[in-house]
Amino acid sequence: MNITIKGVEEEVYRNFKAESVRRGFKLGEASTEAFKDWVASQNKRSRKDIKSMEEAARHMDRIRAKLKNWSGVSEIRKWREKRNYQKS
Repeated sequence: MNITIKGVEEEVYRNFKAESVRRGFKLGEASTEAFKDWVASQNKRSRKDIKSMEEAARHMDRIRAKLKNWSGVSEIRKWREKRNYQKS
């Protein structure tokens, strides 16, 4: 199948093409692998986020059981900051 992709940064494209040639791949083969890898990484990220949210909920439930006037807002902010720091 032939496709056209608009908006690809020129330098990124040149580097991708050069690397695929160095490794003996046709550009279409390398692109297909890159697309597969990207989709797989997005699926892993989604599962990881769900696990993190479940862990956060369990953590908040434990704290809520111990403290009467505890608000989850500050705890959610801590988890978000931790997640954003790990992405960097």
